[in-house]
This record gives sequence, C-alpha cells and structure tokens, in this order.
Amino acid sequence: MTNYIYAYTHAGNAKPWRRATGQTGHTWIKVGETATPGIGRVHQQVNTAFPGLRGVEILFHSEPATKPDGNDFRDHDVHDVLRRAGVVNPGGEWFEATEAEVWAAVRSLQHGLPFNPARIQNFETRPEQNRAVERTAAFFRAHSTGAPKYLWNAKMRFGKTFTTYQLAKEMGWTKLLILTYKPAVRSAWRDDLLSHVDFIDWQYVDRDTPPHEADAMIDSGRPTAWFASFQDVIGRDAEGRPKERNETLHIVDWDCIVIDEFHFGASTAAAREVYDPQDRAEAAIAEMFQKAADDANDTEADVVPELDYGLKTKYHLHLSGTPFKAITNGDYDESEVYNWTYIDEQREKKNWDGSKGRNPYSELPEMRMYTYAMGTQAGEWAGNGEFDGFDLNTYFKAKNAENRYIFEKPDYVASFLDLIRGKKALPERMIESGKANALFPYEAAEFKDAVRHSVWYMQDVAACEAMADLLRNDPFFSTFEIYVAAGTKAKIGAQALPPLQAAIRRADETGKSGSITLSCGKLMTGVTVPEWSSIFMLRSLKAPESYFQAAFRVQSPWKNDGEIKKDIAYVFEFDPNRALSLVALYGTELANNSADRKATQASVLGELINFLPIFAIDGGRMEQLDVQSILEWAHGGIGANALARRWRSADLYNLNGVTMDRLLQDADLIAELEQIEDFRTIREEAEKIVTASKKLSAVKRAGGGAREQSRPKKEIAERRKNIREKLKKVSAKVLIFMYLTDFREERLVHVIESLDTELFLRSTGLSLGSYAKLTEIGVIDVGNMTDAIQKFRYFEKKSIEVLVSVGRE
Repeated sequence: MTNYIYAYTHAGNAKPWRRATGQTGHTWIKVGETATPGIGRVHQQVNTAFPGLRGVEILFHSEPATKPDGNDFRDHDVHDVLRRAGVVNPGGEWFEATEAEVWAAVRSLQHGLPFNPARIQNFETRPEQNRAVERTAAFFRAHSTGAPKYLWNAKMRFGKTFTTYQLAKEMGWTKLLILTYKPAVRSAWRDDLLSHVDFIDWQYVDRDTPPHEADAMIDSGRPTAWFASFQDVIGRDAEGRPKERNETLHIVDWDCIVIDEFHFGASTAAAREVYDPQDRAEAAIAEMFQKAADDANDTEADVVPELDYGLKTKYHLHLSGTPFKAITNGDYDESEVYNWTYIDEQREKKNWDGSKGRNPYSELPEMRMYTYAMGTQAGEWAGNGEFDGFDLNTYFKAKNAENRYIFEKPDYVASFLDLIRGKKALPERMIESGKANALFPYEAAEFKDAVRHSVWYMQDVAACEAMADLLRNDPFFSTFEIYVAAGTKAKIGAQALPPLQAAIRRADETGKSGSITLSCGKLMTGVTVPEWSSIFMLRSLKAPESYFQAAFRVQSPWKNDGEIKKDIAYVFEFDPNRALSLVALYGTELANNSADRKATQASVLGELINFLPIFAIDGGRMEQLDVQSILEWAHGGIGANALARRWRSADLYNLNGVTMDRLLQDADLIAELEQIEDFRTIREEAEKIVTASKKLSAVKRAGGGAREQSRPKKEIAERRKNIREKLKKVSAKVLIFMYLTDFREERLVHVIESLDTELFLRSTGLSLGSYAKLTEIGVIDVGNMTDAIQKFRYFEKKSIEVLVSVGRE
C-alpha cells in the first residue's frame, strides 16, 4: 500500500540554527507519513500533537512515497537522505532543514536522483505539451535538411520553455541556443532547466557565465542550453566582429536555434541576419522590420542590410503567443505550425475527465473583461475638435513640469479615479429595467481579490510617474503600495522583476490594501507575476497582438500551499470601442488560423466569449455582451463611405521586398498577370522595388543621410503606388464576385476556396488560382482583407434589413 509524505513546521519549534558552512535557518521541520492522501488526514494526525493546529504550518502533503521501480519508501528513508546530506536531526522526526532540502530528499527517492535542493520540480507535461513535442519532432525528422523552421503559436502560460526542453530531450539535442529580444524571459529559461528533475544532465549558459566556462560546457558533450538576447548578440566591436563573449556562438554547430517571443523584434533584419543565414537571398532584399516600421509608421519600409555573417543550426523553433502577422503573411504553412489558444485551454479545463486524475488546467484562471464608458466629460473632450476621436493616450497624457510629471488634464484623471471607485455610478432608481447594477473595480466586493495586486498599463514613463504621484497623494489609493515599473530606475531586462516582487511582498507584509504596478511595457512580455489578478488598460493599442499579450499577463496561475488563489483574472477596459473592435479582430485572426475552414468570426467569437465573458458598463448600467453586440460595436460605424475607404486602404496589400521577390520567383503567376492590361509592366515594377530596396539598404549601411536615401525611397514609393492602384481594381472586382455568388463569404479563405472559379475569372479577369498565389506569397494581407470582407458583409446585411423594414412599413 502506498504511503504519502508530508512536512510541517510549528511555532514551538521556531528555533534558529546555523551550520558550519554559514547557512542559517529559522525553524525545524517535521517529516512524517500517512496512509491516506489529503490535507484532512494530515490535519487529523498533527492535531493529536498540537490540538487545534495552533502554530502549525503545513508545508506539503500527499507526496507519493513511490520509487522509480514501483516499490515504496517510508518517512525514515527521507530522514536518512537528510542525515547523509549533513542535515541535523535534533530529535525524532524533526530536522534543522530548509523546505527545499526536505523536497530534495523526497525527490531523490521518487526519481532515483542525487540530493539537490536546487532541483525539486517534477511537474509533468500536459496533454497539449505532449502533442506539441510529438508533432514538432515528427516534422523535424521528416524535414532533416535545409534548417527547417517550426512555429508554436501558443498562448501565454502554455509553458513554452519547459516544453522546448522536453522537445530537446526527445530529439536528442545537446546544443540548444535560445535567442530573444526580451531579456526578462531569461529567468524562466534558467529556472525550468535547473530546477526540474527531467533535465538533470543539462547545463545552462548565459551572459553571466565566464567565457572559458561556457566554452568548457559546450566542449564537455553534456546537453547545454545557451540563452542570449538579440541586443547582445547583434552587438559588434569597432571592427565589426562579435563581442568576445559571443564568439563561440558563431563557431558552434547548433542543433536548434529557438526564437522566444518571436512576434517581438525577431523578424527585424538585424535579428534575421544572425539566426536565419540560410534565407540570405530573400532576407537581403526583405524588410521584415517591426521596429523600423513602427518608428517610420510605414509597414512597407524597405530597410535591410545585406547579410555577411550568421549562426549555423540544423533546426529553427519559433515561439510566440500572437504571431498573427507572420502566419497571415505566408511565413509558415499549416504543416509548420502548432496552435494552442485560450479557447483550447479553457475548453480542456471545462471538459476534463476526472477519472484521469487531477485536472492540470484547474489552476489556469478564466478571463473576464469589463468595459467602462468614460462618461460625458470624455465624450465632450473627444467631440470638441481637440483630437479626432476618443484616445486613452491623449486622455492620460503627461508632461514634465518643474522636475515632476503631471497630467495635462488632471480633472479628467481625477474623474477616472472616481469612476473606478464607483463614484460615477447612477442611483439605483435610475437603472434601466433589465440592466444589472454596475460593478466598479475598487468598489464592488466581487473585485476585492482581483484588485489587491493589479497592473495599470500606461502610455509612457511620464504617464506612469504622474499617476504614481497622484495615487500616493490620494487618501484611498495611498493605502496601496505604488510601484513604477518604468524608466531606468526600474532596471532593465531580467533585473526589472525582483524590485517588483519586493514591492508586492512589502505590501503584504506591511498590511497595505495591496499593490498597484504602473508600467508602459516593462514586464509585460515573457515574465510571470502570479499575484497580478487584474490589468487596467489605460493606453491605446491598435494591434490585437499587443493588446492580448498584455491582457493575458494577468492569467498566470497563483497557488499558495497548494491552494489556488486566483480563479478569475480581469481586464478592466476604458475605451469600449477600441477593446471590442480588437476582440472582434482577435476572433478574425483565430478564425483565419483555424484548421476548420468553416470557422467564421462569429462562430469563433461565440466560443471565445463563453470562456471570456464581456460586460459593458455605462454609468450605472451593466449588461453582458453577446456576439451580435460585439459585432455591432466593431462594425457599427460602417457606412458606404467608410466601407469604400476600407476597400481602398493600403494595408490590404504588402508590397515590400519579400513579397516582390516571391512574386518574381513564380514564373507562371507573373506570366498570367502580364496578360492583364493593368499588369503589363508588373515584372519591371517589382524588379525596380527589389533593386531600390537593395540600394536603400546599402546607403543606410554606409551611413548615408536623408539626401542619399531620397532617390531609392522615391523609386520604391512610386512603384508601390502603381502596383497598389492596380490591385485596388482587382479588389473592387472581388466585391462584385462576392455580391454575385450564392455563398456568403466571411473570410478570405472562403473566397480563395470558392468552387465558382469561372465566375471569379469573369468578374476579376484573374484566375482564382493566381489570386490564391498572391495571398500565399503575402501580397494580399489575409487579416486585413478578411476584416474588409466582414465589414462588407455586415454593411450588406444591415442594408437588407433596412430594405425589409421599409417594405413592411
């Protein structure tokens, strides 16, 4: 019969101890066993010695006392391991030990491993993690040449670090390089490798490892994971050579290069020239520069240096929670992607078969969103011409005044603080029939736990500092620990996390109401802060990738002494139009990436809001939104003029170096396009874009200024404009095709997979196969074109409803 190990401390044995090594502790720990699992049984046994359990703290319970061979061990076996490790046994089952040492003794017996207090984690892979390993390994084994790439499109909290190491074990890799633009994720890669029993043979290297030690680890033959940031690896000395500590990176033949947080910066040319040398011909004329595009506010900027160095690897693994652009632009086909979404996770959590044992998804919180209208004051501000439409960045804009930051509109910010405390709610007698009384973050009892530790996502450092000053001087909010995770004072990379953790501990230990973290981006990607249970979205974000990366930060599991501390995580949103439009767009992206060709925005949204309920609050009125309500918010402002502008928008097409080069490589596609009058010169114009892109890259690399860059930039702009105008004509004809077909297309894939190929050819002058190719190579932007299609369908539906209504009258 299996026994179970437990451990606890008691206030009566809170006796400080010191070892000859200098290590100290503050209490003794009792290690015992029970034949029945469960904390209730442990309470019964401990209650005999300490009636009422007064002064008792259970450290853990119900740990199976089973060895790898299936035989049992007893509590005295754990005692023996502790004694052999030099832990003092002052009497009976009590030990002058740390909790980690007790765990290490148990793990050494459970797994047949050496005693190691630093390696005590033994959690197992979840089913979806096993599938990711199996499918990726099968793909790599079937494509063993040419340095193939594979993408894990997996939501935050999937466990990408742990699962990557499991893949490395499955593949037998011994040289693993992890690159990222987010150095703050370093602790996750280090801790998972060095603390889990599955990776006992592995070594870890990062920038803090002395170069001679790193070289020795690589040469030892033992499996080694080397973590580095792109910022560090891209850096060069005065002669253009890699930094001394990074020279080994360029010598080693890596088994796999892993790109973590791939959506953030890894597709820039400076990054690609490091990890993607097999793609040099394409990358040299590509612009995949996320940062350059953001800085220039131009998604088609062609700024790419030629590649003259790189890293060598057999395989590429790319990790991201929101790689929508990369997928829709054709960077991966379906066989190169493993998907795991929030919907998948919550569906598994709900449908878990209890007969299989503990639900591995039980600790992953459900998300809920509450949207708040900012009231008439904000509406008047938005409508008085000061700016075009309501914008949170403008609402919370701050400035430097006499060495301190202040808000430009302090009255509006004060009104916001009143709103979240419920001071703007309508009297109950004024609540409309059928509308629930509104809930406000710092007023409703339902949110008490959620706002104990929250993060407020602001626009910039100035806004964070101004808000901190305001909160610290507010009678109510000053009872919270206010921490500014922004600016140089908050440190950078992995060093930014410990000060925040200290602030949260300080709030708990000093009896404060909780903590409020103010961030404008720091700690919002790749790190885990379990205590965060809500996020206040106080900045304008246009891309669903950025928005949901931030929102899902608060979905991290939070457990204490085995107890789940967070069942629900909240998003508090203060620009309903923006938020619900992004939710609708997120539904579009999920539908686009779905293996189900029949999936639509509405069907995906329907399942999404089953697991992410959305509530809209306006004054004192609150209602839960259904799919139709969300679509009304997202498309409600679409009229004939707006629809026409959407279909003439430049963002429906990607006319950059990558797509033009792909176009030129497809001889059949070029040949068909050249048969169409408008596209007679398509080959010449595409070639000129590619050539001008190379020239612009060379000028920038040589340090050329605006004058030197102007000629190739002008050439690129003119050629793009010509091609774009031709494509707009095709898009207008696609609308005619959609109007004439019996099928109601709601996604671009529905158009591409239409069975009415003859009608498409007659309507557009282009074969459906060639239109599909334009989509595959990224010339047609899948996400934006699908959005345009959905707006057309919505407008069409509403127009028909109006006609029907008029007819009835």
